[in-house]
Amino acid sequence: MIDGLWLALRAAAFILVLQAAGSALFLALFARTLAPQLLTLMRSAAARLALAALAIVLAQALLEPAYLAGAWDGIADPALRRLVFVGAGAAVLALRVGGLVLLAVALRRSRSALPLALSGALLALGSFLVSGHVPRAAHAGMLLPVLGLHVLLVAFWFGALVPLRTVARLEAPAQVAVALKHFSAYALWLVPLLALAGVTLACTLLPGLAALRRPYGMLVCVKALLFAALLALAALNRQRLTPALARGEAWALPVLRRSLSAEYLLLGIALIATAALTGFFSPAD
Repeated sequence: MIDGLWLALRAAAFILVLQAAGSALFLALFARTLAPQLLTLMRSAAARLALAALAIVLAQALLEPAYLAGAWDGIADPALRRLVFVGAGAAVLALRVGGLVLLAVALRRSRSALPLALSGALLALGSFLVSGHVPRAAHAGMLLPVLGLHVLLVAFWFGALVPLRTVARLEAPAQVAVALKHFSAYALWLVPLLALAGVTLACTLLPGLAALRRPYGMLVCVKALLFAALLALAALNRQRLTPALARGEAWALPVLRRSLSAEYLLLGIALIATAALTGFFSPAD
């Protein structure tokens, strides 16, 4: 039960931290193209996400001693609490808590505070670089920048989906097409860089092809299949739905909303797989 609850909190933390930070990245890049009412709505939603992420991160930290001990009485163990709040896990916790607090405070202020929110987002995302398999890998110096790029791109993609769906829900088809074209300009770089970073990490961390038959390798394959499905949806949005919206065809709006929801679901599943992959398994196992 403890392991299941710990994984649920870990996965929720991954999802909420990346979504909150990615929302700030999206707003920093698109603030000038959004209507003032939409911008206010999105800033408020991103601030609530940051607070929800903060609550989950703290809940996971409180449960961590019990997970390490394999029993509920581990929560009362001073040595395990020190390990979480002072030792190895302290850097992760400090970066996430500090970044999320800064993010939530900045997003509730004026539009001019978006650069401050961006700083909070980068702090929170930096927490993914100080734990896991990459910092302990033999080629950590080379892999950490690749992991940083991977985390940044995933956060931007994931964080953009809810704001884009909000645009698709509240704006006319022509305005939605403009927003999609702006996002596609970034996605043209995002997709190949994300694929390159993912392949580099997998090829470097996995000891050989035989590892693909083990739990870590199988979860990597699951993530690759999810990425392929995401590419198919992204292609649908760019090649079919964006031109239809630009022509003012109303049928494309509900299809786009469903497509964005499907992208969100697939990325969420990929993050759950990542939480399990980095929490329970090792590339060498």
